[in-house]
Amino acid sequence: MTRRVRVALLMLGLILAAVSVCAEMQIELNKRQPLDKTPLDIAQSVSDGRLFVLLEGGTVQILSADGQIQERFQADPDVTTLEVSPDGKRLYLGNAKRNELQFIDLSIVYNLPVNNSATKGPADAPVTITLFDDFQCPYCARLLPTLEQVMAAYPTQVRVVFKHFPLNMHKFARQAAIASIAARNQGKFWPLHDQLFANYNQLNDDKIRELAESVGLDMERFDKDIANPALQQEIAADLQLGTDSGVRGTPAVYINGAQLKDRSLAGFRKAIDAELK
Repeated sequence: MTRRVRVALLMLGLILAAVSVCAEMQIELNKRQPLDKTPLDIAQSVSDGRLFVLLEGGTVQILSADGQIQERFQADPDVTTLEVSPDGKRLYLGNAKRNELQFIDLSIVYNLPVNNSATKGPADAPVTITLFDDFQCPYCARLLPTLEQVMAAYPTQVRVVFKHFPLNMHKFARQAAIASIAARNQGKFWPLHDQLFANYNQLNDDKIRELAESVGLDMERFDKDIANPALQQEIAADLQLGTDSGVRGTPAVYINGAQLKDRSLAGFRKAIDAELK
């Protein structure tokens, strides 16, 4: 081995030693959370960081990512292992005594205030359907006939609340949302809503204005309203509410605060009937 090679190896050794020193782990306890009973297993959802802790006797505690207890429920007393799906909506509980795996679906109920949003149906209806929609979304437009069937089937039991969730991929969705709020201020949200969705694939600034005129809006007032920053703020508030409530795309539908995955007529009926019971 030449002197040059020995020097190179020595330098490499020093570098590796320095790296190992720089990578030394620091351990610091930053929180203690008392539990009701002895913990048997713990899992964390990928989507929101919530912690699911299985306690002795089958109690499951759900904690926020920062360790605050949000919910607890009683499962089978004999379960000893716990796993959670990445989205945090299904638990898998292992029961060694029975040699079985139990599946538990979790439904998160969100607080979705109506605020100034446009509504359709009785204000005192026992079931509220909250929609997060985008006026250029073809799937939102296709949902309208189903919603009309739902409203016809439950004329006194259901109220619909419309929230704005314009997607960045749709160039004129935000302008359409602003126009619909301006129409709401004149008592004509739903007529413009219907026209916007009927023309979802043709929307641009001129088309939106044409549709606003077609439903009989006072266009001088309309022009003043769409320039009002408060309308942008209302859309931003809806977007934030949707994001905080798990909206990842449109349409997003909630029945009394619980997200509805099956948006068929049968899916609506099942969820609404369960609430009415």
